[in-house]
Amino acid sequence: MSRELRQLALQRPRVRVNQVGYLPTGPKLATVISSATEQLPFAVRRGDGRARLVGFTTVWPSRDPSSGFPLHLLDFNALGSQPDAVHITVGEGDAEIKSHPFEVADGLYDGLLADALLFFYAQRSGAAIDDAILPGYGRPAGHVGALPNMGDTAVPGWSGPNAEQLYPGWHLSGRVDVSGGWYDAGDHGKYVVSGGLSAALLLSAHEETADGTLGRLPGADLLAPTMLDEAMWEVDWLVRMQVPPGEMHPGMAFHRVHDDHWTAFPMAPHDDPAQRVLHRPSTAATLNLAAVAAQAARVLRDREPRRAQALLTRARSAYAAAQREPLLLAPDDRSAHGGGPYNDDDVRDEFYWAASELYLTTGDSDVLEDVLRSPCHRDDVFDVDGFECEQAAAWVRLRLATRPSALPDRARVRESVLLAADRLAVLRQAQPWGQPYAPAAGWHWGSNGRLLTNIVVLATAFDIAGRRDHLDAAIGGVDYLFGRNGVGLSFVTGHGTETAHRQRVRHFAGALDPRCPMPPAGSLAGGQPASIDYPGFPGDPRFAGLPPQLCYADEPTSETTNDVCVRWNAALVWVVSWLTRLEREQ
Repeated sequence: MSRELRQLALQRPRVRVNQVGYLPTGPKLATVISSATEQLPFAVRRGDGRARLVGFTTVWPSRDPSSGFPLHLLDFNALGSQPDAVHITVGEGDAEIKSHPFEVADGLYDGLLADALLFFYAQRSGAAIDDAILPGYGRPAGHVGALPNMGDTAVPGWSGPNAEQLYPGWHLSGRVDVSGGWYDAGDHGKYVVSGGLSAALLLSAHEETADGTLGRLPGADLLAPTMLDEAMWEVDWLVRMQVPPGEMHPGMAFHRVHDDHWTAFPMAPHDDPAQRVLHRPSTAATLNLAAVAAQAARVLRDREPRRAQALLTRARSAYAAAQREPLLLAPDDRSAHGGGPYNDDDVRDEFYWAASELYLTTGDSDVLEDVLRSPCHRDDVFDVDGFECEQAAAWVRLRLATRPSALPDRARVRESVLLAADRLAVLRQAQPWGQPYAPAAGWHWGSNGRLLTNIVVLATAFDIAGRRDHLDAAIGGVDYLFGRNGVGLSFVTGHGTETAHRQRVRHFAGALDPRCPMPPAGSLAGGQPASIDYPGFPGDPRFAGLPPQLCYADEPTSETTNDVCVRWNAALVWVVSWLTRLEREQ
């Protein structure tokens, strides 16, 4: 099977481009799979075959370890704006190869921004999906207790196998309404630590727009939720996950809610008959709640002051609860009773996050002291391998660097972001595919999400200092997601000529059952982990012996490479929102 995947990658056009297109202000590069040892002639051509630009490729000096292919680079930066489709040809005569068509124009990502945000609407729990907003995806509300569905309106604590071993002495005496929020990934689970970062990214995208209000997205239906509407759908659920008075660990946040066993494929949320269960509160979840509620309170302060004050009260109570129980950690539950563990044994970064958002919202001196005392505030918190929800310190540093405040060492904080972006820009220059992500020790689960978080760092650095190398690295990194990669696919459904469209999602399982819808446009596939033996998951023999970039299968059977997740899509929304803002400000 590994040979078949390699051949499939080679059957796609060997001139790899961003299939969505290139922004006039950004870099314009392509990657060519070729064993030729000399430069090759190329031409950028219109649909009628007329050349708009000609030149020669540059031979990449060594075989690329991430794809295993011999490569050439192709620079067409001299090409002006081309709002009509063009394509690239390389070589001559019978040996000529060509790319997918693309454009060079402004506004290329307007429709993607609307679709990437609608992914969250499609993932909503506890709400009917309106077919008028998302045609072909209308469905009744899921997990609201309408039979056969057990629902999230009155959920007990987990008491099944290994419950006492996982959570010694913990029980939940009553049932809790935890309806709403987003389904995290391809299952029906909802996780505070994943949803927290996701909501924070959407709120940040809203905050970082030039006028402070994103409003209607370019290309969005008038009925569709705004960025702020969608973010608040998750924030309201996070608040419901706070442990009520009278229960153990009051004021903390339950770590997760999901079925008491892994649900079968396919399964629409409103048809799910499984019992829903809450898992023990955790310090990490509680601090996620505190951070995001504080951020939401700031965003809503002028718009909805009473709601903002209620959220700030929740944030403070959660922060106080976490300080009382600083080491209530979620266990590494590899038995995974119906949901992922999202374990994290170091919550110093979550304390840093909660204190920072409370400070940015209130200016209180006590939380400022917590920010300054945090070891994360002094550390180099950026990793060239990107960050995930259990590595919140990098996200916090970006927030402190960009949101207005009287932070006494704000200049140092901003400089740390620039230094991190410098490393990523250098890394990107060393990659023939132009992506600012190339882990030496193995690509991670959700590598596309990690690539996007690196682009968030680069974009933030450009916002701070306006340097061209950071801008080129950020925009050039996006090319990888849309087809300039080893497999020759756009990883975002519906955006590009050949796109991922068979992701592993129980409620979008059309690849398994034609009665179900396929994943909607704007759904981001997780991407390649390089190991066939991912911790906690059986080895996938399809990827045996393949280099990292080829360890991908656009199949619902590939959980480690073709899952979806709200936090990966949230990073996509942030980046595309930044690109659209960049166009307006040029």
